[in-house]
Amino acid sequence: MLYKEETENGSIIIEKAVIAKIVTETVFPFNGKVLISNYKNKATTFAAKIGVTDDINNMEITMGEKGLDIKLYIVVKFGTSIGMVTNTLINDIHDKVYELTSIEPNSVAIVVTGMISKNIARRNIEVRR
Repeated sequence: MLYKEETENGSIIIEKAVIAKIVTETVFPFNGKVLISNYKNKATTFAAKIGVTDDINNMEITMGEKGLDIKLYIVVKFGTSIGMVTNTLINDIHDKVYELTSIEPNSVAIVVTGMISKNIARRNIEVRR
């Protein structure tokens, strides 16, 4: 359980899987130019891309004293602007999480762990807001 609030009408509970699903759906419109990876630079498997498994293990989602903190690891296809991708993802994740859960994210961090060409070239670029 990530978030729980008691109201007069009952309890509101939000799991980490809900936030992970929002983040995964935010990455989807990049049409394969951006893939969720893990901190070791391993891109998700084909099964994860079609929704058979969950990418929650490749994200750090925590609820701290200041609010929700999200860290996402990605690999970017060669020729794609890292600045455009990271800024778009940060803004979209922040807006979608707030819109769908009414929880204001404290921070959203995107870590580019590699670039995909013929092979994956290692990188370690973190962009945070």
